[in-house]
Amino acid sequence: MINVATASMLSQYKRWADQLFFDSLGELPAEELSRERAGPIKSMIGVLNHMYVVDRIWQAHLQHRDHGFTSRQAMPYPALAELCQAQREVDDWYVDWSAQLSESSLDEVIDFAFVSGNRGSMTAGAMLLHVVNHATYHRGWLVQMYFEIPAMPPLTDLCVYLTEGQARPAGNC
Repeated sequence: MINVATASMLSQYKRWADQLFFDSLGELPAEELSRERAGPIKSMIGVLNHMYVVDRIWQAHLQHRDHGFTSRQAMPYPALAELCQAQREVDDWYVDWSAQLSESSLDEVIDFAFVSGNRGSMTAGAMLLHVVNHATYHRGWLVQMYFEIPAMPPLTDLCVYLTEGQARPAGNC
């Protein structure tokens, strides 16, 4: 499905994009982060927490352990600064994990349980692809919320990272 070099690049891209968003969100008026908006997850801080929780759930699957979450909508970090630091830690974990992969470890099939209790099996590489894709999808939700403020969101497209982002790392909370 993917190779080691792609896994490493994707995990670094995700960390960069996540941090660009946190840097940008830190510049918005604080009330914008918790302002209720349309959609299934009602606030920017809620979307960010959902993204973080899902990252931790899949990290646990990759580590063959229980994640301890009973909801993907949990709000472990209602304050941006603490969530930023927690997100940076999990993003760093994915980057470090990806750097130690082999082709065979990427192809390892891992059995897991969804939060719903349903069972599944995926390769480690497919799990990483899901984590990266999930974050990209929800950064799209955040972009829409920016336009409701109105404010200009950061540009976090993969092509921006590949052509510009590697030369200018995002902040560090």
